[in-house]
Amino acid sequence: MLSLVIGVLANLILGNAMIQTELGRFVFCQSVVLMAGLFFEVGIFSAGARVLALVKEPEEQKRAVGALVAAALVIGILFAVFIAAASYPLDLIFHRNDRALLMGAAALAFFQPFQLMIEQSCTGLNQIQRLSAFQLLAAAANLLILAVLALTDRLTASAALLSYLGGLGIASLWILSRLRPRFRGLGPFVRLTMAETKSYGFNIYLARLTGAASSRLDNLIIGYFLGRASLSDALLALYSIPQRLAAPIATLSRAVGVTRFRAFAGLPRIPARILKWNAGLLLIGSIGMASAGPVVLYYLFPKYREAAPLLIPFSVLNFFAGLFQPYNSFLASHGQGAALRNVAVAVTITSVVGLAITVPRFGITGAAWTGAVAMALDYLLHLHYYRKFEKKAELDLHRAEHAIDG
Repeated sequence: MLSLVIGVLANLILGNAMIQTELGRFVFCQSVVLMAGLFFEVGIFSAGARVLALVKEPEEQKRAVGALVAAALVIGILFAVFIAAASYPLDLIFHRNDRALLMGAAALAFFQPFQLMIEQSCTGLNQIQRLSAFQLLAAAANLLILAVLALTDRLTASAALLSYLGGLGIASLWILSRLRPRFRGLGPFVRLTMAETKSYGFNIYLARLTGAASSRLDNLIIGYFLGRASLSDALLALYSIPQRLAAPIATLSRAVGVTRFRAFAGLPRIPARILKWNAGLLLIGSIGMASAGPVVLYYLFPKYREAAPLLIPFSVLNFFAGLFQPYNSFLASHGQGAALRNVAVAVTITSVVGLAITVPRFGITGAAWTGAVAMALDYLLHLHYYRKFEKKAELDLHRAEHAIDG
């Protein structure tokens, strides 16, 4: 929650100290980095989280973390090379002039894969305080760098992207020093993680990849369809501010999913109180943002007041995005990677097709409402697979009891 407050302050700096076109360039290039980063992980870190959740001895846990750190080092190097190499073709495809920006950020992009590795490691170990420290430190470092850049009148799209990646690098190095990975005797944990990747992690990878595509491709599609670079950058800026303002609605739900991951693995169903509290808080937050958000936008982001109508679809989007978080965490903790993959693929197809239809016709308003519809579908499919899992678990229990009686 503290990192959320820091994120709001960072967005205040970005929204008020940068011109719209520069903010739009930053949003576009950050989306490229985030989307590309997901392609390189192939489910290893998700599988590692499951391995860590099952390993009990502290020394073995450190070796399992060491195996994940070794994987992150290799992935980070490959990712940095990819960002540098992809900068030129991206300019050709999207008719932009961001090559120098992405080339300059390529070295620090090395740290992008470490974010998922650390988050998954802390989740698997149930070290939520350490996970919170990582998120807080990354946000605080980014805010400090942005503040210095703004005060010295040096805040550009390139500087903002370097600030984001630099904050991530600082936080990653600190938390890795606290996790204290061991690099001797990694063989068994590498083999175990790879086995989990094949049976579970790769499905989660596909789910995360397609899920992120449905939530991140909007920026790329807006950049592709809506005219020349300067126009699309201005529209991306208008789109991003209400999007970021409404994002905290679902954060507490994500926190519940993360903190309950290890506990869910030993439960036959999600406790009803979690679902009720989650839905109630989401409803309050969504209604509050839709009604009071325009006032906040008017006073805190006066340059973006015309984007106030987008707060309604973004509130709906985050309401449904928060609703499915407990179901997502529960299904993941029980190894239901195939179900999560199917959900993500269906949502991604719906999202991409919807964006391709609505963005050229309705612009950023169409993109926002497409995202809301996609998240509603995401929730309904999560609910479907959760109930399917429940029924199967009850049937298996009934069969076991019948066998014992027999």
